[in-house]
Amino acid sequence: MQRLVAAVDAVLRTASGAALAVAGIVMFVQVVARYAFDAPLPWPEELATLLFSWLIFLGAAAVQRTDSHLSVDTLRQMSGPAGRAWLDAVRRLVIIVCSAVLLWQGIALSVKMWPLQYPAMEVTRSLLYLSVTVGAAFTIVFALHSLLTRAEPAPIEELAVGAGATAADDEATR
Repeated sequence: MQRLVAAVDAVLRTASGAALAVAGIVMFVQVVARYAFDAPLPWPEELATLLFSWLIFLGAAAVQRTDSHLSVDTLRQMSGPAGRAWLDAVRRLVIIVCSAVLLWQGIALSVKMWPLQYPAMEVTRSLLYLSVTVGAAFTIVFALHSLLTRAEPAPIEELAVGAGATAADDEATR
């Protein structure tokens, strides 16, 4: 099960990174077309909006796996092991409930927006709301997984190392 969760996480992170890269390139092309050639393209803003939506919701799901969403954990830090476990469970349940609402509304909006198209790209606007649905579904999966395995949130040092930094780098900058 851990391998499957890790594989899905890798796919989500790769897709989020690709969406960010493509959106950046598309917006750069639009700036060059508009200001260098005085010929703006009709589709880059639509594509960038779509890609940023996917980036946000896939990224939110990916960081749920490592439990690295921004949080205020003062109460958690002051609690004992049983209190921390209880607070973690409640927090994950709230995330699951909120994500279920997003999932439900994402489905409803995707269905409702199916007939509407982006004018320049001529694709359905449902793709925008589908990002909410897919991101919420993966967030629920990761939150359930961490709830059922009673996974501890990753320490900030571990998250920093995963991002390419090391404890030695941190010490060297002080």
